[in-house]
Amino acid sequence: MKLAIVAGEASGDLHASEVLHELKRLSPGLVTFGIGGDLLAGEGMTLLHHAKEMGIVGLFNVLRHLRFFRRVFDELIARIEVEKPDAVLLVDYPDFNLRVAKRCRELGVKVLYYISPQVWAWRRGRVKQIAKRVDRMIVLFPFEETFYKEHGVPVTYVGHPLIDELAHVTRSPRGEVLRVALLPGSRRGEVESLLPAMVDAIGLLRREQSIDATLVQAPTIQREQLERIVGNADIRIVPHRGGQSIADADIALSSSGTATLECAVVGTPVVVMYRLSPATHWLAKRLVKLPHFSLVNIIAGKEVVPELLQHEVTGERIAAEVWKLADPERYAATVRELEDVRGKLGGPGASRRTAEAIMSVLRT
Repeated sequence: MKLAIVAGEASGDLHASEVLHELKRLSPGLVTFGIGGDLLAGEGMTLLHHAKEMGIVGLFNVLRHLRFFRRVFDELIARIEVEKPDAVLLVDYPDFNLRVAKRCRELGVKVLYYISPQVWAWRRGRVKQIAKRVDRMIVLFPFEETFYKEHGVPVTYVGHPLIDELAHVTRSPRGEVLRVALLPGSRRGEVESLLPAMVDAIGLLRREQSIDATLVQAPTIQREQLERIVGNADIRIVPHRGGQSIADADIALSSSGTATLECAVVGTPVVVMYRLSPATHWLAKRLVKLPHFSLVNIIAGKEVVPELLQHEVTGERIAAEVWKLADPERYAATVRELEDVRGKLGGPGASRRTAEAIMSVLRT
């Protein structure tokens, strides 16, 4: 049995590698190839391109790199035509992967999609594309299952793999020194956009209190880039360790994305922030239909953690939000709210359920 996998980001590489681990238990002879990172490679997948190459943020940045993406797309499809896999598993990364889905459907290859595009938030018209191109959606949240059923798309809800991936993580109690984790993202562009303001915030916080600052390095980011931005700011850089660095912090500063859910699962209050290019932000304001942009607040259905967007992402504003979160009463209330969010992410075994859903399609 043969499977192509396309995971163009660090979080997709992580979640897909857990699924592949379970798939190999169900089908020991499974052969896999495609786009991913070190974790998928570690599970034996042949990489055609590394996820590090694919981490470009924003519509207009992507447009500037269209020639590269076309080349990667053509090479991937050519390999699929030669290898003739039983199916392709697409993991998030919608602008690229929905094009792959269309071509694979034309080739007669079954298409599975794991970790849904946020079509329930913006560009809802894409659900029509998904209905035409995808044989089965495999989703992480109950509201996604409801959404796809309403639009006639075959769907399986499996819960969130972070519940298993972070099961070993334990939090330590707060001390006199405020511990802050910096999570600037897994793409070069968002690191350049967000990390300088995070570093400025640490400097401002240290004027009032002792701060132990840790910068968590995503596997798709080069350490040299982080060191250049941090400079002499006395911020420790550590590799991503499955959420333990987040659990060891009292408060996190995070780009919008999977890292915010890691904070929710381990119970670390977080300040969420994001910056888009002016043109992309202008477009998003007209297309996004939700009152919040962080997954934590979307799942909660209200503001549980502070969100900073565009010009709000400054050292001064980040530091101010940290002080608010650090207040004991606010801190305890936020931790309780995060526990409720965690409860909405499903029970253990998501990766196994995903593997079983994939095998059920492969065997039909």
